[in-house]
Amino acid sequence: MIHTVTLNPAIDTLLYLDEFKKNVTNRLQKVDDTIGGKGTHVSINLKLLGLDSTAYGVVHGKTGQQILDLLTGYGIQSAFLKKEGDKESRTNFLLIEGTGDCCILASKGIMLTNEDIDKVVSSLYSNIQDGDYLILSGDATNCPDVNIYNTIINRLSDKHPKIFLDTSGATLGQCMNESPYLIKPNLDELSSLVDFPLETEDDIVAGIESLAKYNIEIIAVSLGGDGSIVKTPEGIYKIVPPSVNVRNTIGCGDCFLSGLIYGLANELNVEDILRIATACSAATAESNTSVGFDQERYQELISKVTIKKLK
Repeated sequence: MIHTVTLNPAIDTLLYLDEFKKNVTNRLQKVDDTIGGKGTHVSINLKLLGLDSTAYGVVHGKTGQQILDLLTGYGIQSAFLKKEGDKESRTNFLLIEGTGDCCILASKGIMLTNEDIDKVVSSLYSNIQDGDYLILSGDATNCPDVNIYNTIINRLSDKHPKIFLDTSGATLGQCMNESPYLIKPNLDELSSLVDFPLETEDDIVAGIESLAKYNIEIIAVSLGGDGSIVKTPEGIYKIVPPSVNVRNTIGCGDCFLSGLIYGLANELNVEDILRIATACSAATAESNTSVGFDQERYQELISKVTIKKLK
């Protein structure tokens, strides 16, 4: 079973325009609403790939109900805590330009209580079985416990879930000692973890290898449009994505993670896993929304991914 956690979900309001200019009136071409939050994105992407998951988190008010309705529309099983009252789950605003440039204006979200967190963790504890996949990803700055992901990992430790961690900053650093199964830092995040600059491919490999003491099975380092370098039990690989017509880079990382999870859950060989994850991410870059991808295009791109074993 696969379980995703989104502690600060949102409605993403997508604002489409040719080009954003300061200090003038910008005319919008179109406005759409979709779901925001990295964990919910992983659940949706996995569904598109043919894998079910259960989504956990906390939502508030009418906006929260809109989030739940969107999950239901995608066929996602939801175990969210729904809170009524005058508070509303957050709304983010995404400026998407015709050039492919994107900007996110992210709201803080409603501060959760310790009781809220306890209910989410209790629900997870009741449902997770030994060896299940647990995806902890995205913003958790609305939690009173700054080390909330550590807390969740520790409270579920006797269930022995495989932890897929996609977060950043101090939260990522704090969780390293918990030896998650997978982390997905970008270049800046990896540099912060290892505390030295990463200017070359050899530097990145050295940075990955310097984290061996944490016993992390998979370290997937995102290089943006240049692809990724991924450490697996079978070795370290450089993956170059196919050339695509980039319309929107928002959500590419979530899709890459989803592809890794899909491949691992289906026990595919390592190169097939990396091809699938990269093709998903590339197909997402061609989409004009913040979640999901064209499934036919994803299939077309798999064979165009280039993989080189570095070590």
